Amino acid sequence: MRRQPYHRKNLAAAIRQHGREVLETQGAAQLSLRQLAKFLDVTPAAIYRHYPDKAALLAQLHQDILADVTDQLAQGILTSPDAQTMLTRFVTNLLTYAKAHPQAIAFALTASWPVPQSLQTVLALYATQHHLTGVSPQAVAAVWTFLLGVLVQPQQPLTVDWTVSALKKLVAIPTLKASDSNETTDNF
Repeated sequence: MRRQPYHRKNLAAAIRQHGREVLETQGAAQLSLRQLAKFLDVTPAAIYRHYPDKAALLAQLHQDILADVTDQLAQGILTSPDAQTMLTRFVTNLLTYAKAHPQAIAFALTASWPVPQSLQTVLALYATQHHLTGVSPQAVAAVWTFLLGVLVQPQQPLTVDWTVSALKKLVAIPTLKASDSNETTDNF
C-alpha cells in the first residue's frame, strides 16, 4: 500500500482511514496507534494529538461505521411507494453490507447500536399502508434486535426472504412477503 504524504490538514482523516482499514482486515485487537504512526510516517506524538489513546480512535471508528451502515441501510428504500418493498430493501442492504464488511459489523456489535430511523420509518409506513394501529416502539426495538441477531449468525445461510419471513412472524404482520419484491441476495 502506498503511503500518503503527511499534511496537518489531513492527518486525522488519514488516521481514521488507515485505522478503519486495519480494523476491517485484521480486527480491532490488531489496531495500534504506534503502527499507524509508522505507516503514516509520522511520530507517535502526532497521532496522540488527534487521538489520546486507542479507545478514542476506536470510539471514533465506531461512530464512523454506524454512520456508514445507517447511510447504506437507507439506500433505495424510499424509491418505492410500497412499504413491503422498502422493508425488503432495508434487509437486503443490511445483509449486503454485512457480507462486504464482516469485521466492521463485528466491531459495531461490541457497543450500543441504536435503532436506525430508516427502519422506524419503514415499519410506520407499513402499518399505515395496511391499516394497522401502528408499530409500538417495543416492536421496532424487537425487529432491530432480531436483525442484529441475524448479523451474528454468519455460519447460517441467511437470505433476505428468510429474514423478512422471520420478521413477519416477529411483528405478526400476516401479509408481509419478501418474494413479492424480487429482491434477494446471495446466502449470507
